[in-house]
Amino acid sequence: MLLSVRAVASYELTAETFLCLMVEPPLQGPAHRVEHECLLTSPTTSCNLRRDLYGNPQRHLVAPKGRFSYEFRATVEVVSNPPLPLDAVAHLPQELPAEAMIYTLPSRFCESDLLTRMANDEFRNVEPGGRRVLAIADWVRRHVEYRYGTTDSMTSAFDTATERIGVCRDFAHLVISFCRALDIPARYASGYALGLDPPDFHGFVQVYLSGAWHNIDATIEGVRPALIPIAVGRDAADVAMTTSWRLTTLLEQSVEVREALAL
Repeated sequence: MLLSVRAVASYELTAETFLCLMVEPPLQGPAHRVEHECLLTSPTTSCNLRRDLYGNPQRHLVAPKGRFSYEFRATVEVVSNPPLPLDAVAHLPQELPAEAMIYTLPSRFCESDLLTRMANDEFRNVEPGGRRVLAIADWVRRHVEYRYGTTDSMTSAFDTATERIGVCRDFAHLVISFCRALDIPARYASGYALGLDPPDFHGFVQVYLSGAWHNIDATIEGVRPALIPIAVGRDAADVAMTTSWRLTTLLEQSVEVREALAL
């Protein structure tokens, strides 16, 4: 499947500002390959593509005071997003590779230690592995109302478990926290999603079962037809589309993901 991706945003900067921009997916991943990409920005004094400690592409820029804007376009070949197999196998902690270990621990927005009792009460009788992860995603989808404008960047998984309302970020944080509370490695993924309504950047989950990472999206029954990961981390704080070291105001933002015509 060939997808066309476009992301545009503008910000007002109160002073010269160092920015980290994470809108460019890796050129190749397990289920995607970037065929063409182009990033345009307003004038900057510095612009370098680096990698963060998780290996994610991260654009470092220094932009002058005033309006800063970017436009990212890409054409990406994507394998259809498969469902998580019911018989996917959970690993014992001592069997986990080093890259998965960190994703069993609590993090800033995924307080799995505070949700351990709730996770055990709800899911301890479900068979470990794929069935348990799907049961967690189904529980979150049925018990948390999806509604824009009800949470903010400080909302945590514990808040969502209490208030039962949120957006994709909050759904993902709660799924991650329940998984980690039950010793299932789970990480947050930011990305582009085909068929998202309204179109936006998307947050979903990747769980480590049967020796591989699998996509889980609790905001929809079934599976998204296609997902392009931009970055992965412990929670949304690690993969923010824009991180600024000065006061910054978002003026506008739009995302478009559609099927492209093969050349």
